[in-house]
Order: sequence, then C-alpha cells, then structure tokens
Amino acid sequence: MQSIRTFFKEYSLVILFSVLSPFILAPIVDAATEGSVTATVTVTNVSLQVSDGTIAYGSLSTSATMATVSGELDDSQTVTNNGNIAIDVAVKGYNSTGWTLGGTAGSETYTHKTCTTTCDSSPTWTAMTTSYGSDILTGIATSGTADVDFQVGTPTTTTDYTQQSVNVTILATEAS
Repeated sequence: MQSIRTFFKEYSLVILFSVLSPFILAPIVDAATEGSVTATVTVTNVSLQVSDGTIAYGSLSTSATMATVSGELDDSQTVTNNGNIAIDVAVKGYNSTGWTLGGTAGSETYTHKTCTTTCDSSPTWTAMTTSYGSDILTGIATSGTADVDFQVGTPTTTTDYTQQSVNVTILATEAS
C-alpha cells in the first residue's frame, strides 16, 4: 500500500490540474455596464368636502315632501373634490330612531332622495337606501365641484312625532 506522501508526489500534477481546471477553462466574463431607470410614484388622495353640510327640513305633515331646490329650502349641497384624482360620489341614508328609510313613503317609512341635474326646473329624484347605491355624481375633477339636492318625504302615518335625524353619508371613490 502506498503511503499518502508517495501518492501525492505521483499524482500532484493531476490533483493540481483538477483543482485549477475550472478556473483556467472557464470563460472570462466581463462586468456589464450599468444603466438607470427614473421611477416616480404618487399616492392617490381621495377626499371630498360637502358645503354647507346641514339641511333643516323643518316641520312637515304626514305624506309631505320638502327639498333643497330653489322655491323650497334653496339649500343645495356642494361637493368639492379636495383630492388629487377625479372622484365618483355615492350616498346612503339611515333609518331614524322612529322611521325606516324606504323607496316609497308608508306607515313609519320615510323617503330620502337625491337629484343632481336640472333639480330646480325638472328634477329627477333617486331614492336612497341604507347601502351605497350607484354613483350619483361621476368624474368630478380635482378641485371641481358639483351640486346635489335632497328631498325628504315623511311617512304616510306615524306614531312618532319627535324630531327625526335623517342623516346622509356621502362617499368619494376614485373615478372609474
């Protein structure tokens, strides 16, 4: 049996070549040149403001309506896009403590509707629900404004003659 020393002496050239051959035979690789990409990003800001944000419908009899149009309350609400992208706007109403919000007035059921075009002359009223429905305004540009009129309708019959809060929430989303 050969000693380790003799083995290495006889095979040292083979061992050396085996260790170094990957480096000697490997192709020479040049480093690539670098390039750059200019990239920017802007965070979207969806924001709206409603002016004046308050409607006082007053005291009404049963089966009555009152609106914010001229000739009635003359209190249209103005939506302003305070964000940095165009927005669409949807609304939802709420049940009050004594009445349920509905599409038509009924016993203990009141209506709350919106109008966005020709409201003072020939309004088309759209009933609100307690969920966000279709957009009532679309594509309001940055810093742009749009008017919304509202109409409340009292129940046909009620046992609750206290003041009711018939609030509305207005939602802005990125324009589609």
